[in-house]
Amino acid sequence: MKWLRKEVVKTSLMMVVMLLLIVMVSRASINVTADDSGVIRVPVDYSSIQEAIDAASPGDIIFVLAGTYNEHIVINKSIKLIGADKTATIIDGGGTGKAITVLANNTLIDGFTIRNAERGIQIDGAGNITISNNIIVGNDVGIYLIGSPLVNSSNFIVKNIIANNGYNAIYSSNNSILENSFIGGHIEFVMSGGNRIHRNNFIDCEILEDLITHPNNWTGNFWNTKVYEGIPLPEGGRSGDKQPLNTPYEFFPIIWENIIYPVSLISNSTISNIKFTQTEKKISFNVKGTTGTHGFFNITIPKSLLKGEPWTILLNDVNVTSEAIITENQTHTIIHLTYTHSVYNIEIIGTWVVPEFSTLTLILPMFIITIAMFLAKKLNRYKILRR
Repeated sequence: MKWLRKEVVKTSLMMVVMLLLIVMVSRASINVTADDSGVIRVPVDYSSIQEAIDAASPGDIIFVLAGTYNEHIVINKSIKLIGADKTATIIDGGGTGKAITVLANNTLIDGFTIRNAERGIQIDGAGNITISNNIIVGNDVGIYLIGSPLVNSSNFIVKNIIANNGYNAIYSSNNSILENSFIGGHIEFVMSGGNRIHRNNFIDCEILEDLITHPNNWTGNFWNTKVYEGIPLPEGGRSGDKQPLNTPYEFFPIIWENIIYPVSLISNSTISNIKFTQTEKKISFNVKGTTGTHGFFNITIPKSLLKGEPWTILLNDVNVTSEAIITENQTHTIIHLTYTHSVYNIEIIGTWVVPEFSTLTLILPMFIITIAMFLAKKLNRYKILRR
């Protein structure tokens, strides 16, 4: 019996070590080397982000290493809160409350995934706040700005991916909302005005603008939205944008299983209705331009999202694959197609697509089954030896 216990302990230890290795590989992030002088590191110096904030002095930097932090954070002093990697440094609200509440002026939040809360980030009457380079996803409310319509809040919402939240609310004036991608849900600009809204991607989201104070400044945004609604109509939305973009700014972020796949799409046509359909292994979008003129698109697709061996390209259901120029490298596929302008639906269909479940999700059940079979075999051997 002692022999069996030793085998079970040995096998259990191997299982724990292998499980830790799997988790570490799946959560791997780049190491950050920096001068630690004046920097509070989580979880090195403090085990939680809130503990670090409570111990910080105004002006301190709190650097948060990769990991999942199940917290509801209140920032009540002017600090810089910086994550090591926005895809791997996660603040999870556990489905309740506010993941981050900002009460102090002159605060920076950069480099996090903020998810699974009733409100992702709430800025409550504070000014000169910078929210940059974050992924704000899967909250009831993504960003919630509260201020006075007559107060210059001067907050900066810059280069975030704000996706699959119920809605976002801007009840605040004179903010800069720049180079973000808003995906899904709806955005309310209520009792607010004078906001500078520039070079954002609005993708499959509804826009509501209530012009009680003074107009917002919409310039150079990409519109792939379903609905615009405003009082009076139209001020914001594509029809009120002074220089709307025909194609997404920088890239079109496709989010699958909480991983971002940046798809670059360049065209002289007006692009709309961009969709990724995982079950059909395809990316589709509409193009239109002045009838009879020359049109083109150039799309770059990560192979970690979609691969074609071979690709199929449809133009209004007509196979035009032979007319496309397809270039491959180790990580991406680049497809270039020209056409005479009209209104077209483009479908780019591959043969392999990112699976519905992550690699870790698939590996763990197989790993547990293998260990269970191994232990059963050992136990059976022991029973035979006892006979």
